[in-house]
Amino acid sequence: MTLHDDEIDRNTGSLEVPHRENTVGAIVMRLLLLLACAVLTTLSLGGAILSRTPDSIVGSFVVNLLLITMMVMSLRMFRPTIHDSGRALALLGGLVAFQVVLAFAAANVRADSPELVPIAFAGVVISTLFDRRVSLLTVVLLAVLIASQPSYHSASALPILIASGASAALAVRSSLRRDQSYLWILIIAAVSGVAVTATGVAASQPTVELLGGVIRAAATSAVSVIAAMLFVPFAERLTGRETHLTLLEWGDLHHPLLLRLSLEAPGTYAHTIALANLAEAACRAIGANALLARVGAYYHDIGKLAKPQYFVENQPRGRNPHDQLKPITSASIIRSHVNAGLELANEVRLPAAIRAFITEHHGTNTISYFMERAREPDGTVPDQQAYVYPGPIPQTAETAVVMLADGVEAIARSLANPTPERMREVIDRVVQQRLDQGQLREAPISMRQLSIVKREFARVLGGMYHARIEYPKAPVRSEPATV
Repeated sequence: MTLHDDEIDRNTGSLEVPHRENTVGAIVMRLLLLLACAVLTTLSLGGAILSRTPDSIVGSFVVNLLLITMMVMSLRMFRPTIHDSGRALALLGGLVAFQVVLAFAAANVRADSPELVPIAFAGVVISTLFDRRVSLLTVVLLAVLIASQPSYHSASALPILIASGASAALAVRSSLRRDQSYLWILIIAAVSGVAVTATGVAASQPTVELLGGVIRAAATSAVSVIAAMLFVPFAERLTGRETHLTLLEWGDLHHPLLLRLSLEAPGTYAHTIALANLAEAACRAIGANALLARVGAYYHDIGKLAKPQYFVENQPRGRNPHDQLKPITSASIIRSHVNAGLELANEVRLPAAIRAFITEHHGTNTISYFMERAREPDGTVPDQQAYVYPGPIPQTAETAVVMLADGVEAIARSLANPTPERMREVIDRVVQQRLDQGQLREAPISMRQLSIVKREFARVLGGMYHARIEYPKAPVRSEPATV
């Protein structure tokens, strides 16, 4: 139950979810990917095959294989969760192969013009999907791979490629607006232009040639960023990851499903908004994906739309339909909101990362109230499994925080005298219960981070449910009748 600091990018807020794929098939897939990229690089950028000796071809292949292997091993060391995800590794391998093909095309369009290689495309895509560290590592090694080929043996190739790729990797932050792509283009074009100018001056190139190189670098930067933004939605589907832009779209409170929740289950909607505030603050404090936690909280209880009147937050005072039902029937209705939520999620094609909050926010907890009502005099509970949520237990830090916030907010809302001390008692009790029940054993969150989560819960709840001052009633003054 620990979260390694190197698995979090503090700038993008992205959190890598452990996802191991170390089967024999996955290992074979990685080896084939390495060999395919090395062969493609050797054939594309090594020069004409017919004019090369077998020894030079084999030597070039071995060097390329070593460089590409370095990329994979670096990922295994610094981002094991990406390395162990077959889909993520396939995307990175595809991007490397695509960059090699584009470098081959650029070399054929104009020799000795590394500024035409759109390496910024890979930098933007990887930074947007994963994080800037992975992107920087990948583009630097990719620049070394391309610059080491006979087609790009000029002294200017490596600095220009690194400048273009690194500026793209570092310029991209967690984007909250689509128009930020214009800023990325300006940054990449400026850095690439400086690199082209500096290497050109060092090589004593004519002014006209320098100007042409800067123009080509700017055009390549613009095309790279635009193409990357168009490609990212497809890459999201391939890897199963959601970018900030996608989360923002699903976090719009005017989404039809959230509008339905506000109208048909207003109590649940109010609970959802309060829960989202709690989860976002806690996740931001521990370096997890705060936006994902907020949006996931919006949708975690959408299954209650099926039968909103059976959930206490939507019931008028004194009217509880469960009073007329058997405990096992009531538990079945409460339990069914998870599956009902999944059905709604499938209808609207809710992303997998958000859908996980529907299934994991209760984990495998028991529906204790109705379970106790069903308990026999001898202490046994018939069909005990009918009073247990289907799970699974939280698999990410974000879903774990939402599970804790869900329990804390529900109890805090019912407190008659919500003093700071009572709030902290509720928070400590809920967190300890979830730990004792084993609900957090698979979540990548440490005890130190749980203490931070509790602190943030207390801070936010203190502002939400503070005690109100009872204002004195104004004395009623009798005025003389007037006509």
